[in-house]
Formats: sequence, structure tokens, C-alpha cells
Amino acid sequence: MNRSRRPSAKAVNRRSGRRAFSAAAAWRGGSDTERGAALIEFALVSLVLYLLLAGAVEFGRLMFGANVLQDAARVAARELALAPIRANVSFDYALTCNPLDEPVNCLVDLRRRVFDPSCLVVDYTDPAVAPDPDGYFAAMPVVNQVLRSLMITEPSRPNLVRYPGALLSDDSPLGCSAVGPNGAASPTGLTVAIPLVNTDNGGETVTWVSVLQEIRPQDDEDCPTRGPFSLVYLSAQDDCGGLDADPTPTRGVAAVRINYPYQAAMLSGFRSSVPTVTDPLPANITAPILADDGFVQENNVPPGGLLDDGGVVGTYAGPYGLGRQFALAGRVVRPFRRLVSAQAIQRREVFE
Repeated sequence: MNRSRRPSAKAVNRRSGRRAFSAAAAWRGGSDTERGAALIEFALVSLVLYLLLAGAVEFGRLMFGANVLQDAARVAARELALAPIRANVSFDYALTCNPLDEPVNCLVDLRRRVFDPSCLVVDYTDPAVAPDPDGYFAAMPVVNQVLRSLMITEPSRPNLVRYPGALLSDDSPLGCSAVGPNGAASPTGLTVAIPLVNTDNGGETVTWVSVLQEIRPQDDEDCPTRGPFSLVYLSAQDDCGGLDADPTPTRGVAAVRINYPYQAAMLSGFRSSVPTVTDPLPANITAPILADDGFVQENNVPPGGLLDDGGVVGTYAGPYGLGRQFALAGRVVRPFRRLVSAQAIQRREVFE
């Protein structure tokens, strides 16, 4: 008589343990292999992933800055077109004159109403700013209010928030014209200028431009009376030398340009390589722009004094605001940069 004997619980547990041990050993061996393969694959694609991520982030910053600039340019052109200004004054005079000093020709304080370069640098520790920063910024000129979203802070000066560009010393006794809920802030003694950089000659040559400027022909950029803002051209008042004919065919126009030096925090700048017949698209990976402020040349005089920041690393670091980044082989290079400009033109509607 055949009897089927049921295995004891101890035998079942022993067999199950052996099977579990074998499966666990096999699983651990497969996991090590898979993890090693994953590390190799990640090492191969990590650089591409980083470039895609950095490019996406920086492109978003660039587009955001361009949108803010365009809004600021439209606001500036509209305010200048509607302000009660003398018909024969220049763009520069209208934005800098003081009605208290010149009540006949200067009818409105556009520095306080439209744009004030002294408001491009704000000290957050100032008693007029610290209790209510939002209230203080709300009292700024309209263009400065729009540009607030582009202002930056730096580790070397944590108490300051400023517009991007080169931070310069300012000897003007005038502070920001904003009068917030806690009064007016003290002058910071600082201002911002925009460095327009040319690297075609193998070095770095800077041409200083202002944040807000009038659109003029290239040959007349330094001649305010030749700009299109004034309704008439007065040859006798031309600081660049009187002309027999009016150099601007269309007058009575508020033509505004606002400049923003976009500099990438995660991408470095490289010089363009010279194409050849055999290599029309040469790689420029071996030609980074080294951050050497000692060899920077200037085409014109900056609106303030250059400041020594002690060689700190940052996107807008350096006396010229060109930035410093660490790179391979212990080199310090420039960040990728582009000067972004927004323009707006509107015919003046109010004359006095």
C-alpha cells in the first residue's frame, strides 16, 4: 500500500531558503552588472544632458529679459511722447533737467517720472528701503519699476540689488528720486553702465553705453541736438558742430532704446574660429575668452569710476562687468554674453 508522505515543515523551509538564497544571489549579481552599465551610459550622455538643460534654462532667461526690455521700451516711449516738454529741447536734456533750476525750459521732472539712472542701484539696508522694499520700488520712475525684475544681487555686495552691467562709482550727489513710504534713500555713490564688447581684434574692447538712450544715426550718437526728439534743429546749439542741413528728416519722435547685457550663468564664451576651405565650420572649444581685465581696452570714457572687486567669481563680476567663470585646467573665462536691446518709437503728442 502506497502512502504519500507529506514533507515536514522543516524540510519545506530548508528548500525554500535554498531557493530564496539562490534567487537573491542571482539578483544581486545582475544588479551590480546593471548598475555598472548604467554608470557608463550616464557618463556618455551626461555632457549632452547638461548642455541641453543649461541651454534651456539660459534661453528662458534670455527670452524673459527680452520681454521685460520690450515692455520697458514701450513705457518709456509712451511717457516721453505724452509728457509736456518744450518742442526744441533734446532727448538728453529732457531726461536730466530739473524744473527747480530751469523753470522756463524744463517744465516737468522726467528723471523722477520716467527714468532715473540713480535708481539702478538700491541698498536694501537703507532705512528708507528696508522696512518696505515693495513700497519703495513702487515709488520709482515707471521705467525703473519695469526693470526691477532684471535686477541682480552679488555675493560680494549682499546688501545691494542692481541692474546688470558694470558697477561704477558715481560722484553725483543725487540719489534715487523715489520717495517711498519711509522717505527717500541716501545716495549709494554707485551707478551702472553697459559695456558693449568687441572681441574681433583678439582682445576685448569696450564701448560704454547707457541703459536708456535715444536712437540716433551711428555718426551722431554723441550729438544730442541732432536726435529726432527735438522738433527743430538749431545749428547754433549743435555741440558737434553746426550743419547746413538738418541731419534728421523726421522730427518730433520719441525713439528709445534700452540695453541689457545678458550673460549666462551656466555657459561660457568662446571666440569664433576662422573658417577654411577644408573646414567651413571649425570648432571653437579650444578658444575660450579668458577673463583678463588687465588687457581690456576702452573706446570711450565710462560714466563713473571703475571698481576693484578683488577678483571674485560671478556672472557680472569684474571692474568692467564682463564676468568670471571657473573652467577646466584652472582657467578663468568669460561667460557667454549678448547685448540685448529693445526699441520703441512713438510720435510726440504734447508740445509746450
